[in-house]
Amino acid sequence: ELSVHTMIEETIFYPAVSAKVEDDLMDESHVEHDSAKMLIASILESKSSDKFFDAKVTVLSEVIKHHVKEEEQRGGMFTQAKKSKVDFVELRAWIWIPVCHVGSPMPL
Repeated sequence: ELSVHTMIEETIFYPAVSAKVEDDLMDESHVEHDSAKMLIASILESKSSDKFFDAKVTVLSEVIKHHVKEEEQRGGMFTQAKKSKVDFVELRAWIWIPVCHVGSPMPL
């Protein structure tokens, strides 16, 4: 589900709001996503008994918590996105398309 959430943000949400979100914040969000995707891939290829498995899961959790905090904090991505002229009702409809085809709905 985390992979679905990431894909939706990168392909639908970010392009829709990027004009109103600071470039640095948008860049950091993409790097955080890349880090999360690499860790997810590594975790999925690993066994829970592997030497760094627990460390990878811990770091992934920390990356996600940091990412969510930056999105939700005052002045963060969501605050800046609300200043855009994006129709969030229509955007929600676009978000549901890949969710219905790929996996269960996740709050965005």
